[in-house]
Amino acid sequence: MKFYHSILLSLPYSLSAIFFLTLFAGCGLSRIDPMHFLIRSDQITSFEQEQQVMQKARLEWIDGSNIRVLYVAGTPYERGYQQGKLLREEVQENLGALYTNSLKTFHSEELFAEVYERLRPFIPQEYIDEMQGLAHGSRMPLHVIHAIHALPSLTEWGGKRRIKGIVKQMMKGELGTSCSNVGALPDATRNHEMYVIRILDWGLHRISRLHDYPLITIHFPEEGEPSANIGWVGFLGAVSGMNASGITLGEMGYGSPPNETLRGKPMIFLLRDILTYSHNLKDVRSLITSAPGTNAFSYLMSDGKSLEAELYYRDRDTFRVFRPGEEVYDDKKQFPGVRNLVYGGHFDELMSEVLTRHSGNLTRELFMEEIIPEIAMKSNFQNVIYEPQRLAFWVSNSPGKSLRAAEAPYFFFDLKKAISDHIQLLSTLEQD
Repeated sequence: MKFYHSILLSLPYSLSAIFFLTLFAGCGLSRIDPMHFLIRSDQITSFEQEQQVMQKARLEWIDGSNIRVLYVAGTPYERGYQQGKLLREEVQENLGALYTNSLKTFHSEELFAEVYERLRPFIPQEYIDEMQGLAHGSRMPLHVIHAIHALPSLTEWGGKRRIKGIVKQMMKGELGTSCSNVGALPDATRNHEMYVIRILDWGLHRISRLHDYPLITIHFPEEGEPSANIGWVGFLGAVSGMNASGITLGEMGYGSPPNETLRGKPMIFLLRDILTYSHNLKDVRSLITSAPGTNAFSYLMSDGKSLEAELYYRDRDTFRVFRPGEEVYDDKKQFPGVRNLVYGGHFDELMSEVLTRHSGNLTRELFMEEIIPEIAMKSNFQNVIYEPQRLAFWVSNSPGKSLRAAEAPYFFFDLKKAISDHIQLLSTLEQD
């Protein structure tokens, strides 16, 4: 009851009213009811059906950390429902706090509704279904789920300059959204292993409780690749991740060219597509170029099978590819290539100097202890060191609003083993 009381006090009237009605709806909350205004599933209509869906999912922790690992399988709707059901209280707390603080920043629910409506025609149906399943499983209002998943596009949109408050701070760098990424081929590292570095500098954790709810979601879709989405409870989009083919994700906001629009495929769902449907970098390039662009982004993607890494620049009208050793440029600046490395980020000149100095002698420990702390921004929220040929990674998360992930401990995750173990569980369920 304490949780609901605090939520009611912190939420705007429209959202608090929904929580109030949910809390006091009596037995409507203890049954499967397709007509209930929050438990309105027309796909899961009995406890028996819900049990069948939920037995394909499980939840565990990474030892010694606050990082949960969620395994979900089935249709997009079922996978969203599984997360909502297993992490109901966490989804309500995390997304409720983020939505409330976002409203304090942007002052209007209508703004979120408008942004989502512009994006919606370009969001694949599978993610619309997954958001609906998340809303139903967690008993959260669907418009809140939609607003949270429109937020990354809104905060990178050039038109945000018309909006006062926190966005101005983000543009000044204190809450900066420009990240950094490095792809180090085997000849650039001391042990001749490939390392791909994803540095997420994302100021949203300063207006949220995301740092309290890190989550690695292992997806087993009915079609496509199993994958790890390295994110947070209740956030279905991807900004970091790896799939079973060894494809890794890295992205960076890249300025605000005049052709930015919100009428295109949201970056967070484009990256989900890459995790699900990419087997190699040719597939990655095809998905990026075929998706209607929105804001300007740079992406650094790698393939652990071929030991390749590429940096892409993409806006509404432009697509450029940069490979290891090549000079990276745009209309305003350029920085030199470094042999066997591809990179880009907020402090590009510093990155060039540091990576050139250490090329040929790079190690995972060197990235963790020296390089990432040197090149990460004040808003550093998450870091991932991928070893894609092993289907493994190390992740660190900011432990609080004033602390960087660069100074936090890293935790290891073996994606290859995680996929194998859960496939065995699913196989057992099919046999039963």
